[in-house]
Amino acid sequence: MKTLKKTLLLAVAMIAGVVGWAQTIEANFTQTRNIAASGKTIEKAGHMKLVYPDQLDMNYSKPDGEYFTIHGNEMSMNMDGKKNKVDTDKNKRTHTFAQTLLNCIKGDWEKAAADNNTDTAVKEEGDDKIVTLTAKKKAPRGYARIELTYSKATGMLNKMVLEEFGGVTNTYVMTNVTKN
Repeated sequence: MKTLKKTLLLAVAMIAGVVGWAQTIEANFTQTRNIAASGKTIEKAGHMKLVYPDQLDMNYSKPDGEYFTIHGNEMSMNMDGKKNKVDTDKNKRTHTFAQTLLNCIKGDWEKAAADNNTDTAVKEEGDDKIVTLTAKKKAPRGYARIELTYSKATGMLNKMVLEEFGGVTNTYVMTNVTKN
């Protein structure tokens, strides 16, 4: 009888662990894309849903019909009238990009810092925790700087600034952030 109880307790604990990974983060977002070379600014908006551990759907309402998704090792997008699908296991740069986005949204900025070989600065400002990841050395591609603003109360990402070496900066502001 004791063995059966132990087996049942172990099974319940294992199921609870698996269910714990079935977390979802959802938010509305705005995206502002600044292109330094042309001085052009592009405004976008939509809804984001991240399902642990590696599924991200960003569906745009402005412009309607655009999307960006990561489902495991597959990254797909329809942006600016161009569709593309990439196997991130076959492209190291794309793999790092996908993992960086997932980790920043999940709050695992330490993993994003390690993946991108960055220096890290963390400060608290009011109700926010601001994490800045700065590249240790310049590269032809990738992020020169990533700034992440998390709510101290919830730990959820409220703002993400991705500054590329090429002079393009994408700023995402999340609203109505929920985690289930």
